[in-house]
Amino acid sequence: MLRNNRTLHQTEVVDIVDITPRMRRISIVGESLPLLEINLPGQWMKVFVPTADNEVRAGRAYTIRQFDRPSGRIAFDVVLHGDDGPASRWARRARRGDRLDVGGPRAGHMVDVGVANYILAGDATALPAIAAILEALPEGCQADAFLEVADKAEESYLAPRPNQTITWLHSGTFVPGTTGLIERAVKTAPLETGNCQAWIAGESSMMRSIRTHLLLDRGIIHPAIESAGYWKLGSADHRERD
Repeated sequence: MLRNNRTLHQTEVVDIVDITPRMRRISIVGESLPLLEINLPGQWMKVFVPTADNEVRAGRAYTIRQFDRPSGRIAFDVVLHGDDGPASRWARRARRGDRLDVGGPRAGHMVDVGVANYILAGDATALPAIAAILEALPEGCQADAFLEVADKAEESYLAPRPNQTITWLHSGTFVPGTTGLIERAVKTAPLETGNCQAWIAGESSMMRSIRTHLLLDRGIIHPAIESAGYWKLGSADHRERD
């Protein structure tokens, strides 16, 4: 296995599929990808995409949604939310045969098989990681997920398994993660907080608000809460995820 997650790997885009109206799956392959240490849900890689001038590359973090080791194929699910940044422009214009450098993998969530209850919350950018974690949970584990997306059409992204409850929230014309809907839903939900693990990601202020609530109001101990600010409203390249 390759353990130096700062190494850049040369890859090629081999498939592009729209999973929902606002979520695009971009699959890549590369000669060195089968050697990567990818074994946890929520692991991510830094993808370097071309900018408007095609000279400076912009690095953005994307969660690994699928990994097929024999073929060295990795799929990233990318939220389509306008043309206001290099990553968004790239995702909308991506074509098979495009060449990309990627670095990683990094992070990932270690599922605790002894935990009875999982609490997950996130906006659209956290959907790939939350979906991967839900798939990795053992049978019998109760999971409550609070997910904010633009509208009902985005709910087709994932379906819960037995013992998993998803509360879908719709941001409408606002950006998911900025409306306060996730915070209110979590704060008013009847959650099982005994023997639990919490995972929260998305817009930084939203994430911090929920994390504080779980710590102070629900009494969940700090080591049982994992959180990540994937992005921050008003910031073009928020790096809290790093």
